[in-house]
Amino acid sequence: MADASDLQTLYSPSSKTDLDIVAVHGLNGDALNTWTYTPKTGPPVMWLRDLLPTKLPNARVMTFQYDAGVFGSSAEGVRGNARKLVALLRDSREDEEDGAEGRPIVFVGHSLGGIIIKQALRVARQDHRTPGFSDISDSARGIVFLGTPHRGSDLAKWLGTLTAITSAAARTPNPAFVRTLQANSADLLKVSQDFQSLAKEYAVVSFYEEHINRVLGRLVVDKLSAVMGLPHEEVMPLGGDHQAMCRFVGPGDPRFNPVWRAIRRASKGRGCR
Repeated sequence: MADASDLQTLYSPSSKTDLDIVAVHGLNGDALNTWTYTPKTGPPVMWLRDLLPTKLPNARVMTFQYDAGVFGSSAEGVRGNARKLVALLRDSREDEEDGAEGRPIVFVGHSLGGIIIKQALRVARQDHRTPGFSDISDSARGIVFLGTPHRGSDLAKWLGTLTAITSAAARTPNPAFVRTLQANSADLLKVSQDFQSLAKEYAVVSFYEEHINRVLGRLVVDKLSAVMGLPHEEVMPLGGDHQAMCRFVGPGDPRFNPVWRAIRRASKGRGCR
């Protein structure tokens, strides 16, 4: 696993790079396992590294690691981690020999990761005087959301989710994220309001989970919460429960096709800049 905060490059084109793809995991996930399907036999499939480059060979693929553990000790919430994401992405683009200023960016967020992406774009726009931040804001073209709870969820539902998935009910979940993910929480409302004025500048694709979580007997993020309701938002269901929707078994997985195509469409932006 990566350090507490890190931006890992999973794939770099051998020739010219014409797109940066940045994936951000969700609550209790990490930069690698969130996106990895592990079969009973055979090698694991990390689709960002193993599948996506076959479809978008000129794209650099990265994944952001932050402390999103259910019982993590980090005091950083959405805003702190959003700023880290922008700073690390800026540094990565500055370190390239030929520079990457102006190269299009597409963000892919699972669950809480989508909330962090929205705030990161706000930070990049608002703090345009910070060196390199304006490039992130100006270069972003689109976002692909996978089960992102834009409207949050009931606290009891989230606490039930956390304890059921981790089987550690005696421990207290990290309040920095749990408070944000409550339905109608002040933090989540503020993030949504901050992003509303920027949303029209990006291509937006929102996937919502089709299948209930077997442990909980319900959806973790329902369609109402997973869809922002933007006039230009593309909305699609995706097979799998909340965890499985961002893992694909291989190139023949029919669920992979709409996701990589959504990333490609998002890379073209909205054409309204």
